[in-house]
Amino acid sequence: MKKLNELAKKGMINENASIRDSHSTIINAGIDKVWDILSNMEEWPSWNPEVKKVTINGDIAEGTVFTWTQGRTHGVSEIQSVKKPNLLAWTSKAKRVKRIYVWALESDEGQTIATVSASFQGVLVILAQNHQKVYNELLNWLELLKQKAEE
Repeated sequence: MKKLNELAKKGMINENASIRDSHSTIINAGIDKVWDILSNMEEWPSWNPEVKKVTINGDIAEGTVFTWTQGRTHGVSEIQSVKKPNLLAWTSKAKRVKRIYVWALESDEGQTIATVSASFQGVLVILAQNHQKVYNELLNWLELLKQKAEE
């Protein structure tokens, strides 16, 4: 995980991972509102029905550990980079699959450009994940974040 942690600290995913993807959307809401929704992890289940539970052990800060359940997957994650309101990145391990998630937010004349990138690797990555599933998961996260922020 050390290599993945270092990449995430720089706001990067592992470009050599078995599965990797990135998507962006424009959200008609200010960056601070989008950041508040994204960084309030324990509230993710209220706007993303795929996330069943999030427990965070401390504040949103580098080194903070959180656990979460998405679908049938329970993961233990560690925040690697927090640059309010522009970057939130964490590494995660679940079912012997190592992951990096990077959320980047950019303000643009009262709107927010939100980009989510992820990489998945490990012994069971092909059994536990596939590219289409990751593609759909990231698009779904973006769409749900957009809906919540534009309420």
